[in-house]
Amino acid sequence: MAKSQIKRVNSTVAPEFDDTCIVVDDGTREIPIKNKFGKTICTIYFRPADLSIIDRYEDFIKNLQTVLSPLARISIERDGTPTFDKDWQLLSDVENDLKRRINELFDMDEADQIFATRRAFSSVNGTFFCINVFDKLGEYITNAINREAALSQARVEEFLTPSNNRAARRSTPAVPSSAKEASADVGGATNNA
Repeated sequence: MAKSQIKRVNSTVAPEFDDTCIVVDDGTREIPIKNKFGKTICTIYFRPADLSIIDRYEDFIKNLQTVLSPLARISIERDGTPTFDKDWQLLSDVENDLKRRINELFDMDEADQIFATRRAFSSVNGTFFCINVFDKLGEYITNAINREAALSQARVEEFLTPSNNRAARRSTPAVPSSAKEASADVGGATNNA
């Protein structure tokens, strides 16, 4: 255990411990979505190692036209509200379906926050606001997955590349203090029998 994790309590050494929860790094990142002036619109949570998000995003985009098709029957104002009161239910149904699909895409429940300050179907330079959001989410997903793949590949190459440091560590066995430390030698293990 690292020295920074140990504190003295009544002349005994005790590790810092939170008995109310277990915190595991699952790779989730907290990603703020900001407007072009840097003001945070909302925060989403994303796991770059979740490669299935690529398939979910492609399905999401492929089905987007079908999801939005009921809107062709109504008139929508620039602020994203229907022109006629009778169309509120349809607009709300489409917006709720869209939010549900966004939550499924990211495996989260923050879609309401994305459209909390600006309606999904409000006009931004002649395009629905939600389309701008989806384009940026797609760019982010692509870049984050590519970065994660590069980091994973570097880690694999580190395991597969012989290293004098690993050989020295193997000659003096030690008990790892964490799973991360224990996994450091997995890729370079050899059978000396």
